[in-house]
Amino acid sequence: MEKEGFILDEWSDELGKCIIENNTFCIAIFRTDGELLFANTAIRPYIGVSNPKDSLLNPSFEKLVSKIKENTLLYKGFLTLGDFSSINNSISASVFHKNGKILISGGIDATQLIQNNTLLHNLNREINILQRQLIKEKYTLETTLEQLNKVNTELNEANATKDKFFSIIAHDLKNPFIALIGFTDYLKENFKSIDPDEAEHMIELMNNSSRSTYSLLEDLLTWSRSQLGKITYKPEKISLNQLWEEIELLVINQAKNKKIDIVFHDPQKVMLFCDPNMFKIILRNLVINAIKFSYPGSSVTVSAEPEKINALISVTDKGVGIDPARFENLWQIGAGSSTKGTKDESGTGLGLILCKEFVETHGGKIWVESELNVGSSFKFTIPLFVN
Repeated sequence: MEKEGFILDEWSDELGKCIIENNTFCIAIFRTDGELLFANTAIRPYIGVSNPKDSLLNPSFEKLVSKIKENTLLYKGFLTLGDFSSINNSISASVFHKNGKILISGGIDATQLIQNNTLLHNLNREINILQRQLIKEKYTLETTLEQLNKVNTELNEANATKDKFFSIIAHDLKNPFIALIGFTDYLKENFKSIDPDEAEHMIELMNNSSRSTYSLLEDLLTWSRSQLGKITYKPEKISLNQLWEEIELLVINQAKNKKIDIVFHDPQKVMLFCDPNMFKIILRNLVINAIKFSYPGSSVTVSAEPEKINALISVTDKGVGIDPARFENLWQIGAGSSTKGTKDESGTGLGLILCKEFVETHGGKIWVESELNVGSSFKFTIPLFVN
């Protein structure tokens, strides 16, 4: 086997070219007085032009020279090159002295490179984790901001709705009392001379106005309690017939005053699973509305039809009907405030708001089918009792 020295001598030109052009292995040769004789491509960026020996930062050129005793290895380890104020780099180097010259050779240590790569990998991993956390936090903040904007919008809408609502209530409470005061003032001043038939008519008007105002106040109190969460949902098994018997007592006088027949149709004896108080408010309001908008001498029909898991309840009148363009607005506060009944009965439409809220609490739906001057049918679904 050929000796290593001979092998290297044979390839000296090629090895020399590789050393000169190499970008990773550093070679530099100095005189002991500090004159730079040779620097290859890899080390050149770290060696200054004006005074190259000063580019040896640690150990310094002077420290290396101080170790010269003979042709020998002066230093082996990490050597820092460059300029502390701008750029520097450390290489794993060997520094030799021979014939008044100093040879620096070396490059990046493989172990150091692996360690640096490991550190870089760990750093990248930490950066990726941090980026994911930042993305998550950004999403959370954006979601929170979106929710806050939504809540703010809902609060603004709620405040606007309440402002409108109280404006309507104030108006609709004021008018009946003005009428009552006017009637009572007239009766007080003309009590002895007033015709009995006229007095009876005025008393009837005052009675209707009082009932209307009481109904309005009742709906107002119920709505206020529902907004404050003071109305609890407590469903139970109960027959529609039993509920209707209680509701009929509350609406029969209004029907009689307008000579309107109320027909209750429940052939299958429907058994419901509902909150009795909420259901009575729903059906009472719908029947009162039907009477209000029915022509005297006509009829209102309350019917029930069992479906799969719900009962379909309908309240149908033969009255003035509703313009289809107003269907959606019926379930908004104030939509019905300007609509008078067939005998000039007033209202706010608050009853329909309660109906919709309580029907949806049961998981049901409510809607209207109507034709102008023919009549309306308000329909809603309510859970059946299932064994």
